[in-house]
Amino acid sequence: MINVNRMVIGLFQTNCWMIESPADNAAAIVDPGFGGRKIWDWVEQMRTEVKLILLTHGHFDHIMASHYIQKKTKAPCYLHRLDDKLRWRWGAFSRARFIQVEGGQTLNLGSLPIKVIHTPGHSPGSVSYLIEDHLFSGDLLFADGVGRWDIKGGDFPEIIQSLKQRLADLPDTTKIMPGHGPSTMLGIERKRNPIFWKK
Repeated sequence: MINVNRMVIGLFQTNCWMIESPADNAAAIVDPGFGGRKIWDWVEQMRTEVKLILLTHGHFDHIMASHYIQKKTKAPCYLHRLDDKLRWRWGAFSRARFIQVEGGQTLNLGSLPIKVIHTPGHSPGSVSYLIEDHLFSGDLLFADGVGRWDIKGGDFPEIIQSLKQRLADLPDTTKIMPGHGPSTMLGIERKRNPIFWKK
């Protein structure tokens, strides 16, 4: 059983998620955008040990604090290879040492498996992380919406394919923990999110 906590950080109100495995006294940080010191204070407050840093994609508002957190924790930092070059764009600069991650790969947080699902569309290397019944979707899927596709590397047909095909096997009860905004349920989005109706 995991504990999931959220911190909203930066101008773009990015969700930084902390996934805790109490049985292993281990945690993963998902998308440490801005505010490295603030995130680190949060980690110390939670009295947990960060074992993984998981990046859903390479846009600056999701990665900028990854180097700071990596320095503090010595944790490996995972990013899809197709998004590695994004860390040099839009004024972003990250000196974190990234380990390339691929769709279909399984990572481990202590005794808990984390399934990596390649879900491009918002960016070529966007991934979602599935742990137990929680999907950390980055900027693929929001409550009542999806991430932007009108920026370099974005692709609307890919977003539709990611939602309809790459998430097809997930049950409606899957909890969606997005990169921005409130959490939701996959079943709710399948019913009310207009992008799921696109052909």
